[in-house]
Amino acid sequence: MKKITTILSILALVFFILCFSGCEDESTAGFTNITYYPDIVMEGDETVYIGLGEAFDDPGATATENGVEIDVNVSSNVNIQEPGLYYIGYSATNVDGFKKTVRRKVYVYDSNLNTTDLSGTYNASVIRSGTESYSNNPVTLTSTHIPGIYMIDDWIAGFYAIGRDYGEDYMFNGLIQINGDNEVIHLDMSNPWGDSFTNVEGTYNPVTGVIAYKAVWEAGYTFDVTMSK
Repeated sequence: MKKITTILSILALVFFILCFSGCEDESTAGFTNITYYPDIVMEGDETVYIGLGEAFDDPGATATENGVEIDVNVSSNVNIQEPGLYYIGYSATNVDGFKKTVRRKVYVYDSNLNTTDLSGTYNASVIRSGTESYSNNPVTLTSTHIPGIYMIDDWIAGFYAIGRDYGEDYMFNGLIQINGDNEVIHLDMSNPWGDSFTNVEGTYNPVTGVIAYKAVWEAGYTFDVTMSK
């Protein structure tokens, strides 16, 4: 009995070796034994700032597969006539059909800039759709390398993060611009739900130092925000 068991074990091992070396799973048919994924290198900066209406020359990207250059497909939604965030996508596909994509951020800003340094932490209040409100929440503007454009840590002044105590993961951060006419311009906003603003209107008062705006959220709410130092 022991001899039979040993023979069966040997046969099973032989079958496994033969199948491993010679059997082909249908899911891998048509693929090479080794695949080299595309490697894409963007030329220039990953984030670009363009003044409204200014010409933009995309520096492009190159792609290689195992050291050999391959084609790059480019897609872009950049509109130099409208302030906001845009993307240029670069994708490449290897011989086995595996695809890789990288993106360049392009911010188009109003070239009429307010050069007053408005960076710092503000005391802010917010009202959502005229009903629920919170006050005395901190909002910070951080300077970028372009005067008048700032990183804002929460467009909605802590409504969810502080007011509802959801935590900092629920801050609506992004880019805000104050132009030379003291208008508030929305360049970028991100949040955990992924919805955008459909409209932002507001002003900076150089006498009082107050920034006030109404942001309309795609999810169906409006946020009236007032910020002062």
